[in-house]
Amino acid sequence: MSELENRRRKVFDQMKDNSIAIVFSGVSKIASEDENLPFCVNKNFYYLTNIKQEHSALVLIKTLGERKAYLFVDAYSELKEKWTGKRLTQDAASLISDLKSVYTSDNLETMLSLALDEDKKQYGDIDCIYLDLSSPEQKLKDDFYMKDLSVKLQLDYHKDIVDIYPILRDLRMVKSSLEIENLVRAIEKTNNGIAFMLSKLNVGMKEHELADYFELYGRLHDRSTLAFSTIVASGKNATCLHYPYEQQNDSVKENDLILFDLGYNHEEYSADISRTYPVNGKFSGIQAIIYEVVLNCNKAIIQRIKPGVTIKELQEFATEFLRKSCINTGLMKMDDDIRNYYYHNCSHHLGLDTHDISLREKPLENGNVITVEPGLYFANYGVGVRIEDDVLVSEDGSIVLSKNIAKEMNEVERFMASRG
Repeated sequence: MSELENRRRKVFDQMKDNSIAIVFSGVSKIASEDENLPFCVNKNFYYLTNIKQEHSALVLIKTLGERKAYLFVDAYSELKEKWTGKRLTQDAASLISDLKSVYTSDNLETMLSLALDEDKKQYGDIDCIYLDLSSPEQKLKDDFYMKDLSVKLQLDYHKDIVDIYPILRDLRMVKSSLEIENLVRAIEKTNNGIAFMLSKLNVGMKEHELADYFELYGRLHDRSTLAFSTIVASGKNATCLHYPYEQQNDSVKENDLILFDLGYNHEEYSADISRTYPVNGKFSGIQAIIYEVVLNCNKAIIQRIKPGVTIKELQEFATEFLRKSCINTGLMKMDDDIRNYYYHNCSHHLGLDTHDISLREKPLENGNVITVEPGLYFANYGVGVRIEDDVLVSEDGSIVLSKNIAKEMNEVERFMASRG
């Protein structure tokens, strides 16, 4: 059984008998009067099909003791190809999705009528309809959204509407070996991109120039796209968690630390890495103290990861670890609130989305991939440090997928010195 067949089989296993599921790829969002934003596929649809083309849909029917899967894609249009480039043929879509039954999108409503109309019942009695209701505002076509489809199907066919999102969420939380390979490849490319970016680092250059070099490396190597907008924050700017690209205009100073939060995609799977390096290649006194505290916290969290632990428990551990360490090193007083210096969570799930769909309260299990990203932010010192790794939960504990990206202080200083 192929990877995609196995994923769809697991969805079928959890669907009720006499049910139908419909999952859409989505459509482009309007950017301006005459332009659309780049299309971003609904990752739940992509997870089940490997198709990234808009106006597509997957239909799963479980009835009469059978399981049937149908894919719908836009019909071939010579004129559209002249305007916007190649489109998937039905044969190509079949090959990519590993589905034999591929039809044009204009047949979708007919298929639904045959399946759901009480007078037709071509597929037997269907009692409920699964829709991906995680995004009711997902646009399906002009002025028609997922919430509209849910209402229309209820009115037209009087069936129960069930959210398929929890099924897909739980499946996507546990990564297959292929998914882990894709994440590892994204991380490897990210490591190479960091090295290229830092080879261009010079005192006085703008922060956004480094972000641009990172994006350029991806474009030149496999046309790798960014997993998210790159954060390059020097000095006091590193105390802003999501320091936006539009503001990355400060010049890099010789005695600053510089924080990077970045990653590439590979086959839609996202790397998410943070590192904090000294511009001049050496950690100074207060920089070294803060960095060592965050590094030790990062490693201690990783040591605690194993099946059965929750992200909430990891966060509680990280917060207390940082609180005690900051007091012991004199970075804060006993009566200070650690939330003044550490104001985010230490982990989130990673996968097809950078902040991948998950049930955060659910205990970790073998096959989960999460980030580990403690940080400390001292505006009075002009220092922000975050160290983020991507970690696979395994039966024996954890495996650091990003272990080759330098983070030990001596490794970082040696790496910075080797840039030439």
